This record gives sequence, C-alpha cells and structure tokens, in this order.
Amino acid sequence: MAWILDEYSKFHGYSPAIVTGKPLDLGGSLGREASTGRGVVYATEALLGEHGKSINGLTFVIKGFGNVGSWVARLIHEKGGKIVAVSDVTGAIKNPNGIDIPALLVHECDVLVPCALGGVLNRENARDVKAKFIIEAANHPTDPEADEILSKKGVIVLPDMYANAGGVTVSYFEWVQNMQAFMWNEEKVNEELKKYMTRAFHSIKNMCRTHDCNLRMGAFTLGISRVARSTVLRGWEA
Repeated sequence: MAWILDEYSKFHGYSPAIVTGKPLDLGGSLGREASTGRGVVYATEALLGEHGKSINGLTFVIKGFGNVGSWVARLIHEKGGKIVAVSDVTGAIKNPNGIDIPALLVHECDVLVPCALGGVLNRENARDVKAKFIIEAANHPTDPEADEILSKKGVIVLPDMYANAGGVTVSYFEWVQNMQAFMWNEEKVNEELKKYMTRAFHSIKNMCRTHDCNLRMGAFTLGISRVARSTVLRGWEA
C-alpha cells in the first residue's frame, strides 16, 4: 500500500487518502491490524445479545488462525469465552492414544467461527455441526447447500458480508482521517467500529422482522434496498 501511495503521489502530489491499509508512518490507522477480528467479536456480541447470551462462559471453535482468527481468539478469551479448539493449515495436535478425526472436525461448541477458507461448511459436513451459532469471519465459508441444512437444524448463521466487515470499516475510518488530516487514537477507532457494527446488526434484524427472513437474506435485502433507493434518488428509475 505504501508503494501504491508513492506511485500515485509522483503524478498527483501527496495523496494519503488514495489507498488504505498503509503503514502508520504514512497515514495508516491505528487499530487496522485487529479490525477485522475485532469487528467479528463486536458482531458476535450483538448476535448473542439478541438471544440473551454473552461471550463470557460460552465455548468457541476457531477454524483458521491467521490475522482474523488469532485476533478473534485473543479477544474472545479476554471477554471470558472458552476456546475449545483452533486449527490452521500448519497446526498439529498430539495425542499418544490417537486422534479421533471425525470428532476433531465436528467438535461440540456453542459458537463456530470459520476464519480462513471459503466452502469449509458444505453438504458433507453441515449435518455434523454441533454449534448453535456460526459467525462467518471468512469469506463464503458456508456453501448454499450447507446453509439450507444448517437452517433446518436451527443453527443461526451470521453472514460474512456483515460479520467480517470490520476491516473495511476501519479502512473507511483511515480514509476519513486522511481527508481530515487528523488522526484518531486507537480507543476512538475501536469505539467507532463497535458503534457501526452494532448499529448495522440492528438494521439487519429490523429487515429480518419486516420480511420474516434469516440474517443472510436480511443483510442482502438491506444492502440491495440501499443501492436501489440511491438509484431512484439519482433519477435512474427503471
């Protein structure tokens, strides 16, 4: 991102707002590194709160332990959640009595958080999922067939287009700070992120109540309705 900023600035002058995710010394934002994982946690808190629960005392499985998964695990642990299993592409588990692979892949937990690859929940394994809630921290971790199976089982899925939006939201905050030429402290970044994520969740829930639909359809409906309204206001009626 520093290179992109530098190349653009050669032709147009110093323009920090042209790209986000920059190093702090070049106009990047505090809190950006943790923002996607932190946003996932704020989204999880909003969902659990709707069901009279909190992170404290619940059990979690984290699939994927890169930037997003590691921050999710760290923050959930700080809030009193119990991480019962984690995995990543390089991870290993040692057990001299042998590893129960089927049990390992479908470990019982309250909340499952896929944080890495797409398509990890599919028709082959969706019926074995024991979690009550799934938080899609990865992009498209649940394929349509799995989505239908989980819905019939009563598993509540918080969709990726909302759940992992913390990173792009803080990228927007970085742009705002660059445009203002006034940088926020990390506490301000995190406060604003929580405010945006919580408000967005309630907007999605209101859409779900209006249309009697699940969270994924509510999120899609909300997003498309906003685009449609903007189109109409600009005079682009069909």
